[in-house]
Amino acid sequence: MSNRAAIIHTPKAPLVIEEVEKYTPGPQELLIKNTSIAFNPIEWKVARLAILPIEYPAILGFSFGGTVEAIGSDVTNFHVGERVATSGSGPGNKYGAYQLYALSKAESTIKLPDNVSMDAASSVMINFKTVAAILTATAGLDSPKLEQVPAKGKKVLIYGGTSSVGSLAIQYATQAGYTVISTTSPKHEAFVSTLGAAKLIDHTQTEDALREALIAEGPYQLVVDTISLGRTVYITADVLKAQGGGTLYTLQPPFGPETLPEGVTRHFAPYTSILAEPEHKSLLEYLANDYLPKALAEDKLKPIPIEKVNGGLAGVDAALTKGFGGLSGVKMVLNPQG
Repeated sequence: MSNRAAIIHTPKAPLVIEEVEKYTPGPQELLIKNTSIAFNPIEWKVARLAILPIEYPAILGFSFGGTVEAIGSDVTNFHVGERVATSGSGPGNKYGAYQLYALSKAESTIKLPDNVSMDAASSVMINFKTVAAILTATAGLDSPKLEQVPAKGKKVLIYGGTSSVGSLAIQYATQAGYTVISTTSPKHEAFVSTLGAAKLIDHTQTEDALREALIAEGPYQLVVDTISLGRTVYITADVLKAQGGGTLYTLQPPFGPETLPEGVTRHFAPYTSILAEPEHKSLLEYLANDYLPKALAEDKLKPIPIEKVNGGLAGVDAALTKGFGGLSGVKMVLNPQG
């Protein structure tokens, strides 16, 4: 079968379906028949706002899952026909999720236990990798364990527990022994309350009340703003100011002038690439080969609710439009095969 992809040719242009190369995997790569694309907010921001500099034409998409179609010459731990999920293997259209067949680096790919759905796995891949890169590889927190660990007596603030990154960060930090404070809305509290946070604060209350409630739960060893918009950045920065300053970890850079309180600095990095650095090889191997597959199989890592999108590749552009229009508390997933 030939390969087809949903391609964006110029900034902010609609995606079009075209024939593309069916790739040959390199020595440490897999060719995957893609049956589950998971959409992420950064993708519709790139597609509709062109917020990041990329080369065009481009095949977007970070997270996907499917079956192994072919393996590279040096790959020994994967076999043709195995069910896998992957994310963020690197720059280049051959790794983009919005196509029928895509390449993945073996080190960024996990095997799926029989009881784990493809959509559940693809929906967490890039965001779990982001969480690990922020909390452990960058901020130095311990990684999660499948067995219960003693409480460390240290608090972590995860602002935005309803988001995919936020919900995964709650579980990651909790399972590493940290006491997590997070935010949600009454609409999504029932789900977020199952993730392990010690306390959830209603982010729909007035800004002053929200700020006071967050400060009252501190001080925090780490503050992560998984929403990272102007309003939330200023609220979480004030939380850090109240405890003497510190680093505010965000999921995107400021896109205009920004004045934070004295002693507070904003940190953003291309998190998806951090785990590929040599010093984090052991962390990536532990998460990909041990923790993540088992946590999904044992229901110790819960993805946010999944919303199926129809239409195959032709449905990708509509999904980006829907996400750009506003989406909360769900992860859109699509089978590009139709």
